[in-house]
Amino acid sequence: PPLGRDGAARRRMTHEPTGPLPRLAAVVGPTAPGKSRLAVALAERLGLAVLCCDSVQVYRGLDIGSAKVDLATRARVPHHLLDLVDPDQEFTAGDYAEHAWHQLARGPGLFAGGTGLYLRSVAVTHSAPDPLADAPASDRRRAEFTSAWEAREREQPGSLHAELARRDPDVAATIHPRNLVRAARALWLCEVHGRPVSQVRADDPPRSRCDLFTIVLDPDLALLDRAIDDRCQGMIRAGLVDEVSSLVSRGYDARHRSMRSLGYRQILDVLAGQQPLAHAVASIQQETRRYARRQRTYFRHQLAAASSVTVTEPIWLMDQVAVDAAAAGLAAEVAAFLAGGPRA
Repeated sequence: PPLGRDGAARRRMTHEPTGPLPRLAAVVGPTAPGKSRLAVALAERLGLAVLCCDSVQVYRGLDIGSAKVDLATRARVPHHLLDLVDPDQEFTAGDYAEHAWHQLARGPGLFAGGTGLYLRSVAVTHSAPDPLADAPASDRRRAEFTSAWEAREREQPGSLHAELARRDPDVAATIHPRNLVRAARALWLCEVHGRPVSQVRADDPPRSRCDLFTIVLDPDLALLDRAIDDRCQGMIRAGLVDEVSSLVSRGYDARHRSMRSLGYRQILDVLAGQQPLAHAVASIQQETRRYARRQRTYFRHQLAAASSVTVTEPIWLMDQVAVDAAAAGLAAEVAAFLAGGPRA
């Protein structure tokens, strides 16, 4: 692709398209490298809506800590798949996929975000329906199971992943011990099936629901770390503490999964007098840097795409002219892919 210098954009083919499937495109990558800026510029050029792919942005009122784009940008370029549920509601990757396909039925869009599991749930399915495994997070049995393991994890950190490793070491090896959401889901699948989920998947391998084109932002780690630290400080200046305080005043707190998201749980501790703000900010920065590394691994190795371009330039440091130029360099390729054109 024409973007960047010195190999700043690299193309890779991860699998051959499997037939006349719908074609979708996504801007993905770790937190803070400028996914939204590039996606908005690209969507505007292509006449597409942006389909947000973020597990915190689905919650109403969790705005600053999830880095939702401002209302002026949304007025210019439509954004969907955000503000879907209240903070006390459970929401799963399966719920996201259902919302996403309903939105796609209304019109095309460009996915943008860092929650790889959500995008995978849109792109991949299984041949056999599984009502127990696919039960929503609000299902009583699943909610009780998850709540019990979350309580145990708080008392004995590491116990959830250790139990998953005991029941299904193959799947546990693919999930980072700190990724409690994925570990809890995998453990739930072991529970409802009564056997390792790796065996279930071997019997019913995933199949594609679409052919996916991904633009993966993957900048230098040292630069990304600085961007993450700056973003966290910016969220505090933008009013994250007041946002969390307002949510608490409306009855939302650590009982709710949304409020245990990165950034929100640390500010809850500040409001409860359990740590000073400076310590909370340092914790948010450190955990976000760790999370970004897990995201990079996921998008590099675990999200299959028919075609993918990796962008290493620091989009977040560019002025708008440069961002628009980057979008222009990618737009023709994305448009050709979505139209079924050649993929060189």
